Amino acid sequence: MPCNLVAYLLSRAAIITTCLVFPYWLSFMLNDPLEVGWNTLDTLDTLSDAKCTNFDVFAFSTNNLAFALFVVPHTLMARRRVKEALGITDQPYERPLFAFMSPITFLLSISYWTPVSNCRRFDPAALSLGHVVISGSISVIAALYITAAMVTLPDHIFGTRRYKLGSDEKAEARLITSFPYNLVRHPAGAGFLWLLWSFPSYTVNHITLSIMWTLYVVPATLLLEERSLKGPQGEFGAAYDCYAQEVSAFVPGKSLLRIAR
Repeated sequence: MPCNLVAYLLSRAAIITTCLVFPYWLSFMLNDPLEVGWNTLDTLDTLSDAKCTNFDVFAFSTNNLAFALFVVPHTLMARRRVKEALGITDQPYERPLFAFMSPITFLLSISYWTPVSNCRRFDPAALSLGHVVISGSISVIAALYITAAMVTLPDHIFGTRRYKLGSDEKAEARLITSFPYNLVRHPAGAGFLWLLWSFPSYTVNHITLSIMWTLYVVPATLLLEERSLKGPQGEFGAAYDCYAQEVSAFVPGKSLLRIAR
């Protein structure tokens, strides 16, 4: 059926697009170290302290508009009422469409980023061995969260098996508590935030971008996403409440202690 074919194509395209966007994002964070000509987090032409701009309010405003290219569709398309209004609820392509749309809007948000400060830029080549080891270790753990979720649960992330659903079938809703969800409740969000903050640049641009993403991811996850999962009206109800008591949302502290016992 056409819907199933669309679901199949979108889920595969979502995987490919996600894999292609990551190198662009990494180059963006590292200020285009290969000099490909891609957009950068910091300006490559820094000025002296006497001439530089510490914080450009106009650039910050335009960055919020660029940020909205991801935030608005990502937030709206995750709400059931919006999906019902669009007529895509429980369709085979519902999850694949969301998974395909997300990396594209994410790419747009960083492609239109404008540095808010031109006083200093991050130079990876100037890092000390200690910075590389510490930052690299945290980044590897963060990347593991994200990669593990995509590799071990491709249908949950990309909807890779939704094309097999019949016209009267719905995707099975099940509470996933296996790795990496036994470490943190939201491995993709946690991994992304840890990756962001693990970069040892801490320029004004880096801190601004990291704060913007943190202020979006944390409230959107805890107040919007989890509200539809827990409690009497939630999809998983008391089961999710128990799960949330055992596993933290973004920091794997108490879950690691539980596993170690």
